[in-house]
Amino acid sequence: MAKKIVFIQGSPRKNGNTRAMAALAIEAAKEKKAEVAEIDATALDFKKPGCIGCSKCQQSEKFECSLDDGIAHAVATLPHYDTIVLATPIYWFSYSAQIKMVVDRMFSLIKFGEPGDIRTPLAGKAFGLLATGGGDIANNLELLERQWKIPADMMGNQFHSCLFPFAPPKAGALLEDSSAVEKAKKFGASLA
Repeated sequence: MAKKIVFIQGSPRKNGNTRAMAALAIEAAKEKKAEVAEIDATALDFKKPGCIGCSKCQQSEKFECSLDDGIAHAVATLPHYDTIVLATPIYWFSYSAQIKMVVDRMFSLIKFGEPGDIRTPLAGKAFGLLATGGGDIANNLELLERQWKIPADMMGNQFHSCLFPFAPPKAGALLEDSSAVEKAKKFGASLA
């Protein structure tokens, strides 16, 4: 059975380095017969940005956000995939704002009971991160990586990352770096 992978695109630049590397990874995963979908976080409509802390999702047995908007609908699809990959540039030591809104709403897919008791339809999934940054990995991309690895570990999920430090500021310039291109393709193939 083919793996089902979703890439959540978080770069506001349609022709930027993050989307270019994600496209290569997606192509490589498809070549390995994975089913790959994309959610463009930058195009999702929302009533409220991110989570509003209403806790209605925690008071319900359903795993869904109570806000009826594009972000909630996108988040509701995530349990249907085997692997959930965030594709984002690093902005001020974190995800892009568009990705952050989706990640915050993922709280609706987790129910907390007694300490250590977590119920979620995301258990057993793999989480992935494809991220670009203008600086080094240390004290930069590694911080972003930890932000996505911590919930993966909490749910007992596999975690995969593909980080591109020192990405040139010119949109799409990483495509000219053969080692970056190969790295992105290898990441996509490994996800499949």
